[in-house]
Parts: sequence; structure tokens; C-alpha cells
Amino acid sequence: MRQSCLSSWKRLCAALLLLAIGLPLGAGAGILDGGGSDSDAPFDITADSIEYESQRNVYVARGNVLISQPGRTLTADWVAFSNVTRQGIATGSVVFSEANDILYAEVLSFEIDTMKGVVLEGFLDARGSGFEMTGETVRRTGEETYVFDEGTFTTCHCPQEEDESPWQIRAKKADVEVGGYATARNTSFDILGVPVIWFPWMRYPVKTERETGFLLPTFSVSGDSGARIGFPFFWAARPNLNVTITPNYLFERGFKPELDVEYVFGERSYGSLFATIIDDDDIDEDSVDTPFDSRRWALEWIHDHHLPGGWRAKVDATLFSDNLFARDFNEFGSYEDNRYLESKTFVETRFGPLDRYGFLGGVRWADDLQNPDDLDRDDYLLQRLPELQLTGLPQPLPGFARGLYASFDADFTHFFAREDADDVFPRANLGGGGLFLDTGIDAIPDGEERNTDGNIVTLDGDVIRQDGSVLTAAEYLANLPPGSTRPLLSPDGHLDNAPLGPENDRRFQVGEPLADQGQRLVLNPRIGMPFRIADVVEVYPEVGFDGTFYQSGTRSTDFRGLFTAMLDTRMRLRRGVDLPFDLGRAVHLMEPRLVYTGVTSTSQGDNPLFVPRPGVAQQRIRQFELWNVTRNPSDRIESVNAVTAGLGNRFYVPGEEGGPPKLFADLAFSTQHDFGNTDLSSFYVEGSVYPIENLAVRFNLGFDLDDTQWSEGLLEARYSTEEGHDLGFSYRYLREIPRFFESFRGFDESDNRYEDFEQGFQRINQIAVRGRLPLTRNWAISHALRYSFEGDIVLTNRAGVEYISECRCWAIRVEVGDDRSGGFDFNIRWVLIGLGDDDVRPFARGRSRATRDPYSGSQN
Repeated sequence: MRQSCLSSWKRLCAALLLLAIGLPLGAGAGILDGGGSDSDAPFDITADSIEYESQRNVYVARGNVLISQPGRTLTADWVAFSNVTRQGIATGSVVFSEANDILYAEVLSFEIDTMKGVVLEGFLDARGSGFEMTGETVRRTGEETYVFDEGTFTTCHCPQEEDESPWQIRAKKADVEVGGYATARNTSFDILGVPVIWFPWMRYPVKTERETGFLLPTFSVSGDSGARIGFPFFWAARPNLNVTITPNYLFERGFKPELDVEYVFGERSYGSLFATIIDDDDIDEDSVDTPFDSRRWALEWIHDHHLPGGWRAKVDATLFSDNLFARDFNEFGSYEDNRYLESKTFVETRFGPLDRYGFLGGVRWADDLQNPDDLDRDDYLLQRLPELQLTGLPQPLPGFARGLYASFDADFTHFFAREDADDVFPRANLGGGGLFLDTGIDAIPDGEERNTDGNIVTLDGDVIRQDGSVLTAAEYLANLPPGSTRPLLSPDGHLDNAPLGPENDRRFQVGEPLADQGQRLVLNPRIGMPFRIADVVEVYPEVGFDGTFYQSGTRSTDFRGLFTAMLDTRMRLRRGVDLPFDLGRAVHLMEPRLVYTGVTSTSQGDNPLFVPRPGVAQQRIRQFELWNVTRNPSDRIESVNAVTAGLGNRFYVPGEEGGPPKLFADLAFSTQHDFGNTDLSSFYVEGSVYPIENLAVRFNLGFDLDDTQWSEGLLEARYSTEEGHDLGFSYRYLREIPRFFESFRGFDESDNRYEDFEQGFQRINQIAVRGRLPLTRNWAISHALRYSFEGDIVLTNRAGVEYISECRCWAIRVEVGDDRSGGFDFNIRWVLIGLGDDDVRPFARGRSRATRDPYSGSQN
């Protein structure tokens, strides 16, 4: 029980009050009626002894006193009350209980019929609302209403009296309606006993239901922004609308308010809107490190609305004021490594028999995040305004064509840029007859491009190696091996003589800006004829035509036609098998598959260019999902004449307590041979395994049969328990990666904003380990490490120590880490765990866009 001892003067007041009631004269126990009062029901009193003074009509009960009425009870060591005035007093471990409220006190003066009264040094445990409240004096003015003098209020249920409350609201006087609101005056919010903010007047909910009021404050310390404190205010605007306004103050950056809106429509429609703005004190607009306005903002809007007639509208939009916003503020930290930030909005519907037809119309807007803002190419980035799609699933044809199934896709897109790329760089060379800027992959015509070895090739043909040494164009040409097929260009200082450099090489590289604008219409009808052989083999032959109509500023009108073909044969076999390591018996579903895929060749070099093909094809994805081959959206498509062999395997084990079977493992193999070239293809395997509860393993592997070497690999394992144990391991290898110009240079040689970036990466070869280990119920340690064998670089190294309070109502974590892009960081995070929060992993919570806890198994 939480109460302090009464001071001597309070004990004196209690003694005088006892004398005023009268002295005990008798003994007994029983049921007393209301005595003509307003009592609705008699009360029952029991005690070790009960005495009655007839002259004064006073009852005194001693030892284990229990007074009960329907719905409420009063227990104490000693109780005296007058049957005339209907006033009483209780002392010694007083506990009054009614509904979900429990009031503790040493002295209670009360009305015997209504139980209204005054408490000295009282403690109210309002279990229905989760609040605990104390006061030097507490007056019960109604069934659920109290007045507190010198009161404190908190949801922390700390078990030790000597513990300092993690947080509490302290008020000179407060009117409280349990299950409703508290109105407090002369109020402070205390953290660990220290007042951090003061309000002359404050109103907040004392209930678990959704109500308007202040939420638990937030507090953190980071190396970039210093200390940060926020006071969220929740507004229950409507039954279907929540609004949270959080004024944040970042001691190193300034005032940063946030608006968070959540809403629902009907049974299925919903949405959320998040916005924030800051006039950043840490931004110098004239610095090459931060070449953007100090007024920074971010917006995220997610909306999913089911409309009448089967229509559905969706918005997934995220916008930043500058390209460093996601790096500087962790609420958008999950976008920190994105090259582009894409926002989409569209409407869609399905119609026709069995909803075989679908229509989608929308807009896609991309924001280039990979460049500094002074080199940003957003103005001349191609956007899709609008994009219209019409699809038809396979359906049987009538009449003489019975047995054939028709399907189709139609896609119309208008490609638009706010400015023409050649207007931004008027002196840049237009490659491909005006289709793109031949500037190299950094989109800046400065002549300092990197070749496939990662070396800089200047406009005059000099090669600057990664170690800083320079090989002149003459030396380069002189050292060419005999019989070399490389072009022998003269180092004449012009823009056309850079050997192996991507700038002004007359070839399009992924990353060079597209200069054309216009429209593209793709029509892709297909005819298939499914049948079975001996009721065992499933066969699906399909032929199609991919016709593309272009209208562009560079090419005017143009047309490209390709024929596609696919012959898909497969079997489905089932058997029972015994799993290894005594894991029991499983049902094995095996699906062997043999597929022919064909795409005809045609002249495409003079076509417009709106959707470039990737620099490195995702061959594994194309082999496992062959429609990526026959429905390739690129404007340059290579011919295909390939056979793909695959084998799918799924293993199911019995479910728990007679439930549905559970997937134990999913394993697939695939290899392909293209008759159009002499190269052997790659062999791929991918799958996932769930061997025991809480453990998931995912993997893929690719082997290049022509070069006889591994092309890619991934192994990822995650283990997570309800007790807070998390362990994750992953290894990733990729031999060929797209060539990005990640280290953008400014026009000033002194610009060193990317001075720590390591050049020369030729492949991905990385390992990552993360874990969280609860040492005790309160303490946990965590660590996350990412390391690149390529370049011998530690990408991320972060460690943390967590403490969760005994009362499970607050937690603190100290983190220290180093990140390749963000540098050294020290962070103190402290959260107040209120109602409904995760008290096992208190730092893993957050919105979907936020950076998840790197040590948690729930991380994406």
C-alpha cells in the first residue's frame, strides 16, 4: 500500500474528530438500516468487536472492520460513526473499494450512506483507467468524482515505495472524474521527480477509452540533433478521425512540430497523413554540405478508399524538401538508402464475368535522392502523368474457337518532365539522336566519369586510377596489348576521345538523363490453349503480340512489334516423407516444370526511349517468373529462344490441435538455356524453411554455368521469441551490380561532402549480424553489425544497452554506433510505456515509415 505516515498535526485532527463522534459503549455485529437517510440499501458491518453507545447513538468497530453495501466495501482497523449525523471516521489501513476504483488512506472521514468524504494522505488506484492518484487531501464528491489537493497522477505502477516515479503529473488542485477527465491547476510534468514543463491549467483524460488529451511525452538524445523532447496532444476529432499534434523541440536544430492524422471510412477504407516542418538551425544555405533552404519539411499520405461500383482509390505519397531529410530525421530513416523515392496515386476496378477485366489509372512521381540538392535532377526526371492500364484474364472463346483462351494487357503512359534535360545542360551532347544526355551516369557533363574498373576517365583521355596515379591517354594507347579491339583514339583534347569512359561515348548508360518526352501505348493480346495429357501432365501453350506505338518529341511517331510464345508443361506429384533430424512426417508436393519461352527480334535502335532496360538483368527473377520475359516493359528488348527447367517442392507438416497444415519448407530449382547464344545459363535455387517455432530461414543461390562461378547468393536466418530474444544473420553476394555514380562531385574542387565514400566497388559481398539478448527481466543488450568484404569496410556497427523499469512503465536505451554514410552517433532513447505499449521490446515500436529497431527480430 502506498501512503506516507501522517504528520503529528494530522494525527491530532483525527483524534479530535473521534472525540466529536463519541466514545464506544457496547459490542456487537449485524446489519444496520439506513435510519431514515437517503441510503438505497442497508449496509453490513462485521468486526472483531462492535460497541454501541445508546445515548449518542454511536457505533465503534475494532479489528478487521468490514462495512459493505452492494457494489462497494470499506475495510479498516478502527471505525466509528454516528447513526444520527450519519457521519463516520475510519483509521488504520483504510481501503475503500467501489467498482474498479480502490482508495487507500490512513484516515477517512465519510458519510455512511453515500461514502462521500475527505481523505488525509490518500491514494486512489483507478484500475479501470490505469491511473494512480495521490493527494494530501482527497475529497470524494460523487460516485466517480474527486477533488485532489497537492495531487500527483501517473499510470506507472511502481512496486517499491522508495522508487522515484518515472513520470507523473503534479497539480496544486485537480478535479477528477474517473473514467472521464481531470482538470488541474498550477500543474507540472515531472520526469524522475524533476519538473520539465509547467502549465497554469491542464485538462487530460483519466480513462482508457479514446479521448482528447495529452499523451505521454517523448524524450531522446542523439549526436546529430542533441536532446529532443515532445509533448503529443491527441484530439478525438470524430469517431472515425484521430489527430495527434506533437510540438517537438530539438536543442541543436530548433522547433519541429508534427501532425499525425488517422481516419477510417466505413468498414474497409482508411488513411493516414503525417507532416512535419522545421526551420533548421543546423543548415547553412551557403555551404556545399547543405545546399538547400533551412525551411525543411516532409509529408506522407497513405489512403485506401473503397468507392461505389467496385472502384478503389489509393494514394501512397511521400515527399521531402531535400535529399538529406531522411538521413537527418529518423522518422523517415527507412528511406535513407533509396536512390529514388516514388509516390503513387491511382484508381482501379475489376468488372465483367468473374471480374476477369481490370482497369487502373494513376500517376507516378519520382524524387531523385541520390544527388546533392545542387546537382539534383528532379527537374528533368521523366514522370508518368498519367499511366492507364487495362487487363483481361484468360477467358474461353466461343464458337469455332472453343478450347482457346484469350487474355490481354494494354498500357498507355504519358512521359513528362518539368524541364527539358538539354535546357538544363545546353552544352551537353545529346546521344542517340536526342534521346538522352550523353553525360555519363552522374548526369553532370564534367568529363570525370568512371569506367568499369572504377577509374576516372577525363575528357582528354587521361585515366586517374583509384590509388591517385595518372595514366595519360598516350600512355594508355601505348600500353594497349597487341591485337586489342579497343578503339585507338587520339588524345586531342576533344570530347570524343575518352577511351572506356561513359561520357560522350554515344551509348546510353543507366543513370544518364532521358531527353525525350511523349506517349507510349503498349497492346499485348495473347491466345492460349490449356489441355492435359493422360490426366497427369498440364500443358499451356500461349502465343502473343507485343505492339508498341510511340509519339515522342524526338521521333514523332513510331511502332515496334514483337511476337512472344510460351509452352508451359508441368506435373503435380504428392507423397509422404520422413523429415530429417527426427522432425516428424510431412506431405511433399513436387512440381516438375519445363517451359519454352520465345521473343522475336526486330530493329529497335531508332525507337524512342522512355523505359530503359536495367544495366544488370535480374536473371533469377526472370527464370522463376517467366512472364517477366514475355511481358518485358523496356523499350529495348533482346530476342529470346530459351528452355527453362524447374522443380518446385513444398513440404507441409500437421497443424497444431487439428488445425490446417503448416508450411515447413518451400524449395525451387531452375536452369535455363537460350538457343540464341552459345553461353550456358545459370542454375538457381531459392527457398525458405521453418524448422522450429520462432525460426525462419530464407536463401537463394545462383551459379553461372558458362563462367563456372557463383553469380549470387543470399542466406538469411531470423529467430525471435516472445521473451524478447532476437537473433538475425544474413549473408549476401552479388557478382554483377549496376554501376552507380554514388560519390557526386560538386563544381568546386573543395567540395568534400562525400569524402568518406569508398570507390571501386565491383560486387556486393556483405555479412550482417544483429541480436538482442535479455540478461534479466529488466536488462538487455543489443548489437548490429554489417560488414563488406568488398573494400574491407564496416558499413554499420551499433551497440545498445536497455533498461526496462521494474514497473514496466518506462525504459531507457543508450546506443553508440558508427555508420558509413552517417558517421559516429551517440543516442539516448527514453520511452514512457503507457497503456497498450510493448513492454518487452519497447524500442521496436513506431510507424511503418520509421527506422525499426535494428536489434529486433521484427525489423524489415
